[in-house]
Amino acid sequence: MGILYGSIFHHSIGNIIKRGTFVMAHLVIVSLLCGLLLHNTAGSSQRRREGQAFTDVAILLSNPVTIEGQTETITVYKNENQSVQFFKALYVSSGGNQSLEFYHPVPEASVVLTANYSTSLTLPGSEGIRAVSGIYTVRVSDTSNDTITTQEMRVIIQRRGARYRPTSTHFTVENAGNVSKSLLGVEPDDNNLRWRLDGHFYSATFADAQEAMALKTSGVFEGFGAGAYNQFNHAVVNVIVRNCSFTSWGDECSEECPKCFNGGVCSDRTGLCQCPPGVSGQHCEQVHGRNIFGQHGEYQCNENEHIPTCRGSQICYPDPFGCVCSAGYTGLDCTQGLFSSFNKVNPGQSTTITCITDVLDFSGWDMILSRSPNEADATGVSDMYEIGGPSNGPGTSRPITVDDAQPTDVYFCLLRQTETNLLAWLDTSFSTYVLPVFSAAPKVMSRNQTSVTISWKAWEHGIDFGDPPVIAYIPHIREAAYGDWIRGPYLPTTAQPHYSFGNLTTDTYYIFSVSAVRNGTGGEGPRGPAVILKTLCNAPSPPSDIQVRVTHTNLVNVTWKPPAVTYCSTGITSYTIYYYEEGAPGDIESLAAAGGTTTWILVP
Repeated sequence: MGILYGSIFHHSIGNIIKRGTFVMAHLVIVSLLCGLLLHNTAGSSQRRREGQAFTDVAILLSNPVTIEGQTETITVYKNENQSVQFFKALYVSSGGNQSLEFYHPVPEASVVLTANYSTSLTLPGSEGIRAVSGIYTVRVSDTSNDTITTQEMRVIIQRRGARYRPTSTHFTVENAGNVSKSLLGVEPDDNNLRWRLDGHFYSATFADAQEAMALKTSGVFEGFGAGAYNQFNHAVVNVIVRNCSFTSWGDECSEECPKCFNGGVCSDRTGLCQCPPGVSGQHCEQVHGRNIFGQHGEYQCNENEHIPTCRGSQICYPDPFGCVCSAGYTGLDCTQGLFSSFNKVNPGQSTTITCITDVLDFSGWDMILSRSPNEADATGVSDMYEIGGPSNGPGTSRPITVDDAQPTDVYFCLLRQTETNLLAWLDTSFSTYVLPVFSAAPKVMSRNQTSVTISWKAWEHGIDFGDPPVIAYIPHIREAAYGDWIRGPYLPTTAQPHYSFGNLTTDTYYIFSVSAVRNGTGGEGPRGPAVILKTLCNAPSPPSDIQVRVTHTNLVNVTWKPPAVTYCSTGITSYTIYYYEEGAPGDIESLAAAGGTTTWILVP
């Protein structure tokens, strides 16, 4: 069974699927499971080492479909031990016949080397569309080992508005016999359509080219109009034939492939997973999303001066991977794709995520929202809508309700034809507001036996945590030893930032905290740092058996007994002696007595 590799969103996809062929979608990616990597032979190990030299090589094509006057760039990302050559295929005439020769060097003035890690070929639109469009070969040479090894990759720039168009410019198959007209999908399939393979004319039918392809390891198919071969007004498709099946690799194809998830492809040359754009990891398990590419997710479109975003761009990796649209996009020009939008809300609230697509034909498809990219997991999702049928057309969108949205939630817009045949997904990058939290504890303004007054500074963005705007505060209290938190009143930010808690128990520890409330339902944030303190004790009963004895002409000894009940967990900590001179009771004076002392010598 052949596995087709290329863009999936096209009206002919149904024909491919019903033939029982697996399709790997690089809009986002149906998981492909291979076996475990068990062992290496010496020959395979050597081959792996040689192939690994090009693992990090990537090509960024600004536009796989060009128009008149548009400048295009082909940027090759590599390491400092690698050099790059660019070649363009040219049509040549000999003996009245035209053929295609692939290895014509491009002008050196068009090539720019940047910091040893990338080399760009600029194709000025001012030179005309025939000079820009065409078939390019990128040759990367590696000198990191004792010998020089090379890797060649094909890049195709189609002409927008060409008479004949393929579904994709690149396909990878595991058997050359799998190549068919339906795979290439060249349209229109009319009586004027002619075929060539690698620049050689075969016949008006596809059969001769198909038969020749069965003997090759790769080939460039051209579908063109009779008598118009050199006008480059036709479809061009690069077909890569694996040396091994999709589940094996090595010189004898005896090594088992590792598991490659999210559309990753096991290289028949190295036994390593080649991850599509937007995905990286040993098993392609790390999803980065749009504008990221490279086997380690190390490259970004917005770092390239020619390409601010990946939309409309094509990414190429060494064979057998080939070229695909950047993550999240599809179509011949890599501009169609899945998009999403959502209403940002506070955590725990219901919100709406809208899945949007501009794929041209939706016959037999539907779009749902799921918690998983690999299956329909609608936990917490309601109001699903199907969008099957071509009447929806480009720009189709469906709002889908999410209940109890949480900041840790991850949702995916899924495109599928059946409940079990998931074709593509897009991470919606869903998020909620961050609820506000104070960074500092409140202060104690005052306290007595039954009340405590606390105050706090106004919540400030950048100093405290969370998202503005904060519209109110809620003070909280609970007993330290036990008990639940008790909410105070809702205090708008226009009120003074303080509050008094009353009816408290004397001589008891309490904990006080304040939460901030942002705008919107469910906007109350967690309680901030707390302050703990104890209410004051009730006054103890007075001492008893007070005795006063004159011990000297100017010395008085005062003694007393402590009260039987103190009403305080700390006991009595001090006494105060009040006295006045006889005949002058209005002139009362006092002296503080040491804590726990039961005698005091008064010196008048």
